[in-house]
Amino acid sequence: MDGTLIDSQLDFDQMRLDMNLPENAPILETIESYTGTRRQQCNRVLRRHEQNGVDNATVFPGIPEFVEYADSLGLKLAIVTRNLHEFAVEMLKLLPVTFSPVIGREEGPIKPDPWALHQICRIWGIQPHEAVMAGDYRFDLEAGKNAGCPTLWFRQKRVVGDSDWHQLADYTLKDNFQGKRLLDKILEDHSDFA
Repeated sequence: MDGTLIDSQLDFDQMRLDMNLPENAPILETIESYTGTRRQQCNRVLRRHEQNGVDNATVFPGIPEFVEYADSLGLKLAIVTRNLHEFAVEMLKLLPVTFSPVIGREEGPIKPDPWALHQICRIWGIQPHEAVMAGDYRFDLEAGKNAGCPTLWFRQKRVVGDSDWHQLADYTLKDNFQGKRLLDKILEDHSDFA
């Protein structure tokens, strides 16, 4: 959701600085390794940054049309986020469709663990290969692969080659305004989705 559909303008480097975390350390996993006061302090800083993200959130251009098109096809839409559920629900109000379920980090193991994707498939009564995991970052694509779902990388102007993880994507959306065409291609490739 955040970084895929919605731009919350979160500055992860600033978060790490504010928490005195090592450069490039995975934030949630690092906080989880702490105990007591240190963990509480980091969680307060994280919550402050996430609230600022909600306050500053905007929808990426082309995304309303993309999700409306998916909805018009009768496709189910859910959210798996490393954000808190309450913040995800607030940001999703910016979009013209309903996502259900919305699974936040406090509800179970976080991405790249496939737990949330398996929960969604169970709720929807489908198999993982009948769903697509879409996201903008390594954890999204790894979660999809770990769950057995085809994966869709929302590039959001990132440069291919700046990472090795973009290769985990079965599909890449380079331009949000081309989302309808790509969605048609995915559905054609996976006729068992309908």
